[in-house]
Amino acid sequence: MAGITSMFDGYKKKYLKNDFSAGLAVAAVSFPQVMAYALLAGVNPVYGLYTFIVSTIIATFTGRSSYMVVGPTNMVAVTIASSLNALEIVDAGNYMQFVFLLTFMIGAVQVVLGSLQVGSLVHFVSQPVIVGLTVGVSLIIMTSQLEKILGLTLENSGGNVLSVLYSVLTHLDVINFYAFFMGIFSIGVIIFCKKFVSWLPPYLFSVSISLIIVYLFNLENYLEVVGEFRSSLPAFNIPAFDFQEMRTLFSAALSIAILGFTQVLSIVKVMEKRTGEEAELNREFIGQGIMNMVCSFFSSFAATGSFTKSFTNLEVGAKSRISELISGLTVLLFMILFGGIVSYIPISSLAGIVILVAFYMIDMEEIKKHFSTTKFDAVIFSATFITTILTPRLDYAIYFGVIVSFILVLKNTSEINYSHISYEEDEEENFSQESLQEVKEDEYIVINLSGSLHFNTSENLKNKLNKSFREDKIFVIRMRRIENIDITAIQELEKFVDRVQASGGEVIMCGLDKELCDILKQYGLYDKIGEENCFSARDDIFRSTKKAIKKAENDVED
Repeated sequence: MAGITSMFDGYKKKYLKNDFSAGLAVAAVSFPQVMAYALLAGVNPVYGLYTFIVSTIIATFTGRSSYMVVGPTNMVAVTIASSLNALEIVDAGNYMQFVFLLTFMIGAVQVVLGSLQVGSLVHFVSQPVIVGLTVGVSLIIMTSQLEKILGLTLENSGGNVLSVLYSVLTHLDVINFYAFFMGIFSIGVIIFCKKFVSWLPPYLFSVSISLIIVYLFNLENYLEVVGEFRSSLPAFNIPAFDFQEMRTLFSAALSIAILGFTQVLSIVKVMEKRTGEEAELNREFIGQGIMNMVCSFFSSFAATGSFTKSFTNLEVGAKSRISELISGLTVLLFMILFGGIVSYIPISSLAGIVILVAFYMIDMEEIKKHFSTTKFDAVIFSATFITTILTPRLDYAIYFGVIVSFILVLKNTSEINYSHISYEEDEEENFSQESLQEVKEDEYIVINLSGSLHFNTSENLKNKLNKSFREDKIFVIRMRRIENIDITAIQELEKFVDRVQASGGEVIMCGLDKELCDILKQYGLYDKIGEENCFSARDDIFRSTKKAIKKAENDVED
């Protein structure tokens, strides 16, 4: 109810004109696209329309963003097909039941992850992984549509880009030139409209012209068209819940849920910058999950936030989620009134739209940046890209990208801020950062620690402490800027203290705030060092450090 209340809270009558215009524009963009994306998912184009209608209506009430529009997307659709094709489902009816069951599971996973507040983990998926996955998926999408745009009927074309290309190349002698012409024609019309007639909705106009050509010249007998088209509301159906099948589909459901999260995150963050609307990510994820669960009961496959639809919505001037509701109802009305005409749309034209959209997904400037910035980014991008185009299932590539991202996060957080400080007591009382070589022969060594000390940094901390160690030496460890510490890091500090004390040396700690003092006392390290060797932080910077150094100097003299 909170989502509905927030949607109408402060809504003004004058906004309705903007929302109505935006809703119509989104519907014009979406109508041909969602039919094309249904092909990617391996289902009849009508299911793309059903999915758009149901998802937009439900998301109007469960969503949080005022500008994001949901619906079928190419990446989610192709991942659905990739996951289900691996199961080698022969019967079309069974395939649809698997689609609906998978959609329900995707929604359920999204609700659970959002409720547990773990949806924010998608923040840790690195940019090279996202770009590599996107470029790889765009190639998969383009190659997957070659069969349709060429009018071929291929069996066992394979599970990756190379095998599909090989299968297509070995069947070029049986190309359907009617289909090929309509596909290329549709692409040409879209490019022309974008460049010279920008006020026309290019995708809708392209499909409309193709439809008219097929109808006027009776080409439906020479190429594949959408065909039988039910001009009705999405039918209610209950997914066939089977525990064994759900176990089989769980991996795919989890990966597509994560993929949906990354798309939503990207859209919401861009919207946040452009509109100032604060993102509520976990609530948005829960809303997306509820939407997908409902979709599974109304002949629809998984949907998520759409870049194209959302930015069209924003650019035309939408003021609230009412525009999303209008777009869904507009497509529903058009489908009921003109469903008979839709049956003449050539499949190759829809394939052409998919290929062009996939081509626009590839950002060459972004790829160049990944290769010119650091070698590490280039390696991660390349590894994700290669895995995506070669793996038989896209969910494997998604998991690979997520795992690589977390490894990167762990690697970056394993580094600690560790340095040596020298102190000269003159008129200015200078502190300066020095190398170990410069301070190792001093009477006492000052170590400056800052940041987070946790289990992931403990090995790094141990190695640095071992390098700093000198027998029979006094060590001043400054901990003024420690943000947090765990028991694993404390144990490494304790080992260092034991080693120093065993060699005849001494450890003095300074810059200890009250929380850190309490933690060290509870563990027992405070008593081991001795209260006289622990100096609490004060408001004055370096005050406790100066006291600790003075203590070290006195101990050296003694």
